[in-house]
Amino acid sequence: MKTQVKDYYAILGITPDATLADIKKAYRRLARQHHPDKNPGDEHAAGRFRELTEAYELLTDPDRRAAYDATYQPAPGTTVTPPAADSYVLSRVLGVLEDIWRFIQARHPEIPAVVIIIASGTEGKQARWGYHAPSRWVADSQSRPEIMISGEGLKRDARSVLGTLLHEAAHALADARGIQDTSRQGRYHNKRFKTLAEELGITVEFDQRTGWSPTTVPDHTAAAYEAQLQALTDAMTLWRLDETLTTTTPRRNTNLIAATCPCGRKIRAAASTLAEAPIICGECDGEFSQE
Repeated sequence: MKTQVKDYYAILGITPDATLADIKKAYRRLARQHHPDKNPGDEHAAGRFRELTEAYELLTDPDRRAAYDATYQPAPGTTVTPPAADSYVLSRVLGVLEDIWRFIQARHPEIPAVVIIIASGTEGKQARWGYHAPSRWVADSQSRPEIMISGEGLKRDARSVLGTLLHEAAHALADARGIQDTSRQGRYHNKRFKTLAEELGITVEFDQRTGWSPTTVPDHTAAAYEAQLQALTDAMTLWRLDETLTTTTPRRNTNLIAATCPCGRKIRAAASTLAEAPIICGECDGEFSQE
């Protein structure tokens, strides 16, 4: 087995979770310190500088860094900070949704295995809690449908999210049986869908625009999924903001203002540029601030 020769993170004095800005900042500082021109008579300076440059070039290349990280092992004795407690909140929700789907399959064996994703449900003109897309994935050489659960919909209660999952399961069951359960590009749900939905234990009401679509989970079905609902309630600790609340871009302030770094160097930059992120001085490694 090929062993890792160099710890490029250690060479730059950074940790594996360092951002691109962290890498660049560390390299500028160390490159100035170890440049051969600043270390006359030091026969090892050129080697140190080459090693710093090698680390910088690899870690600032996304593809090369990803390949390096796949086999990265810290040097013996290095303390690695464990992930924060909230690092897996979204994957935890996804895992619970996948467990619930397997439970649905156990109750209704005709329902196929699927790939569940959590994505935006408000990026289009019409918000949606989820969708079923046949043959969207290939797993183990077999075609699988995609089930999307809206990230915005996670602000609802667990019972409502279960209703969405069972609603999409009814579509998956219809597809498995070759039943045409919708029309109007999947927006209008006919009585065939209503029959399948009731088979899975959910109640659908009639809507003039979408047909037999609005879904609720009756008490007897909630009781059958009691353990799954509790697991989902425990996992649903986050939700996604609506696209309509986050896509408005504020107008940029392009008026140039004077900014000074700790060593006295001055520049002029747009106020919006200074507000977005720090501007680092290449001489003293300090941050420019508005005068």
